[in-house]
Amino acid sequence: MSETAEITTVADAFDGEDPFDLNLILGFRQSWKHAAIRRESQLPQIQTGGFIPATENIASYDSSMSILDVGADIGIYKDLALILRLPVILSWSQQLGDLNGSANVAPQRLADPTGGQLFGVPFNSPTRSGLDYLGFGLDWDIFNQQRDETKPTWVVGVEGRVPIGTPMHACNATNGTTECFDSSNNTVHAGIDPGVSRGMYSVLAKSVWSRRFGYVEPYSGFFFQGDFPSANSDFGKFNPSQALTSTPPMLGTFALGLEVVPFEQRETFQRLSADFRAQGTYHSPGRDYSELFDALGSSTANSLRTPNPTAYTSNPAFTGQANVPRSVPDQSVSPTYFTGITDQQAFGSFTFSAAATWQAGEYIKFTLGSAFTYAQSHLITTADPCNPNLGGGDPGKAGPCMNPNTGAVQGVPNPNHRDMIDLPGHRFSVDDTTIVDLYVMGMVMF
Repeated sequence: MSETAEITTVADAFDGEDPFDLNLILGFRQSWKHAAIRRESQLPQIQTGGFIPATENIASYDSSMSILDVGADIGIYKDLALILRLPVILSWSQQLGDLNGSANVAPQRLADPTGGQLFGVPFNSPTRSGLDYLGFGLDWDIFNQQRDETKPTWVVGVEGRVPIGTPMHACNATNGTTECFDSSNNTVHAGIDPGVSRGMYSVLAKSVWSRRFGYVEPYSGFFFQGDFPSANSDFGKFNPSQALTSTPPMLGTFALGLEVVPFEQRETFQRLSADFRAQGTYHSPGRDYSELFDALGSSTANSLRTPNPTAYTSNPAFTGQANVPRSVPDQSVSPTYFTGITDQQAFGSFTFSAAATWQAGEYIKFTLGSAFTYAQSHLITTADPCNPNLGGGDPGKAGPCMNPNTGAVQGVPNPNHRDMIDLPGHRFSVDDTTIVDLYVMGMVMF
C-alpha cells in the first residue's frame, strides 16, 4: 500500500519483504468516433458574385471499436519494471452516412472527370478484428515520494511497439461483398484480407511527475509517440523517397491531472481513488490512415487507380524544341500506386477523462473510466504536387514541376500527389471530430 498515484506506480523487485512483483492486466475498452467529412467546393454553378463556399457536406463518419487489453508489469529492481502490452481488436466497424442531405448530391460532389465517382455515400468498411502490435518497454521511478518524502515522484518510461497483425488494405463492404485494394496488381477485388494492423514500428516515451498532499496527488507529464511504417504494409511498399511527406504524424502530449484518495485502509489493503485528467496532443503533419482510407483506397476511379511516375529522367528526344518535354517518366523505377493513405494537415486534440480505482485487497484491484476527446478540423488530403527539397534544380528530373514558359524548376514531382483530391478546391477535411471511450480493467498483483 505504499504505491504512488496510479499514473506513477511502478512494479518493483528486491524491495524488503516484497522480493518480486508481477501484475497481470486484463481490460476492455469501447470507443466511438464521430466526425463530419467535407470537401472544398469546386462546382462552378454555386458561385454567387464571385464567392465560392469554403466546403460542402460529403458524409457523416462513424466508427465503433472494441478492444481487449492484455498486459503484464514485471518488477526487475526497485522502482524498475518491464512492461508488456498486447491489445486485441475484437471488432472495428466504420461507415460513411448522410450528412444533412449529402447522400442525395454525393454523385455530383464526388464525380470523377474520367467517369464514375470517387466513392459512394453510404459507404461501409469491412468489420475488422485481430492483433495490431506487441508493446514492450521499461518504467523507472527515478524519485519515489514513498521512499523519500522530500522529493516528488518522477517516473520515466520508454516503450517499443512491433506490428504483428495483418497490415490493413483499403476495402469496400457496402454491397455485402468485401472488395479490397490489391497492391500486387493495382486492382480492387474480393478475396483479400482487409487486415487490422497499421503496420507501424513505434517508439513511445514519457516523463510524469506527481506529489501527494494528504488525500490528493496532483501530477503532470509529457508523452511522445513516433511511428515508422513496416516494409510489408501498403504504407511501406508505396512510400518513395521522392515524396515530400513520407512519415506518419508524430504525437506530443502534455497532461495535467489530479488523483483523489477519499478512502484508504492500509490494514486491509483497501483503497478507493479517483483520477481526473486533461491533456492536449499535437499531431504533426504526415501521411496516415484517415477516415476516408477505405473509401478512397478502394475507389475504382481512374484518377486514383492510374499509377503515378515515381521519378523522371531527361528526355533523350529533347533537342530544344518547345513542344518536346525536357523530362519523361523514368521507366526503370516502379510506379507509385494509390493505397488510400494520404497526407494530412497538423492539428490538435483535447481529452478530458475520469477514472475510479478500487483496490479490493492485497492482490487485486479494478478500474472503471471514461474519456471524451475533441479534435480540431483539419485537411486529410493535402499532398503538394512538387517536392522542392529534391532535384537540385535539374530540369531533367523536374517533369511537370518545371514552368515551361520561364524554365523555373520547383523541385521534383511528389508521387503521392493526386490532383483530384489534393489540389485546392478538391481537398477533403474532417470536422467536428469527437471520440468517447469507456473502459474497465482488472489487475492481479503477485
